[in-house]
Amino acid sequence: MKHRLLIAWPTLCFALTCLLALSSCTVSDTGQIVLGPTTTAGRKQPFATSGNSQRVKSPAPAQVPQHYRFVDDDLLPELNPGNARIQIDLGEQRARIFRGNDLVIETQISTGKQGHNTPSGSYKILEKSQTKRSNLYGRWVDGKSGSILVSDGDSRKPPRSPNAEFVGTPMPYWLRITPGGVGMHVGYVPDFPASHGCIRVPQAMQPLIFEKVGVGTPVTITH
Repeated sequence: MKHRLLIAWPTLCFALTCLLALSSCTVSDTGQIVLGPTTTAGRKQPFATSGNSQRVKSPAPAQVPQHYRFVDDDLLPELNPGNARIQIDLGEQRARIFRGNDLVIETQISTGKQGHNTPSGSYKILEKSQTKRSNLYGRWVDGKSGSILVSDGDSRKPPRSPNAEFVGTPMPYWLRITPGGVGMHVGYVPDFPASHGCIRVPQAMQPLIFEKVGVGTPVTITH
């Protein structure tokens, strides 16, 4: 009798373990037995698996740059090239578009870095172009192979290569401010002055500014 009890006890434990496991399981819509966490709907979800049954992690969300921006939706429809004016604040790294004295658009910008300072003063928009490339700054590439010779190049300083070709940096939604080539355009906007003198504006904001101003719109650049 003692030997029978010793043999039966492990079997009984195993059976109880199986019952407990099954009591905490559900079956998914695809017939999978699920041991995972319960969702807000009270149903358990199967773990996603790859071909070798290793758990697959969800991809991390894309890192989207966060820039300060403001738009007055009530005043925006009334803003147009006939009443707009632009203010560039070099100290605060902000561009502001007014209708009279009313602030309608404000955005973070990146202006000229040390040695390529954006000039202060009073100007007017001289040119508008939705597609524009710099004729001074860009990269030098090998015209035959397409390989990059100089990634941060100057058209006035060609590399010593017989096949060197200059490709200007794209400057979408270009607004020329000075005759010398300073303007506003879509570009990389870090938290500090980083350009060669132009006023870089985030992609999310420059097309709107481009639409609301025109040739002749006043521009004031201050420190």
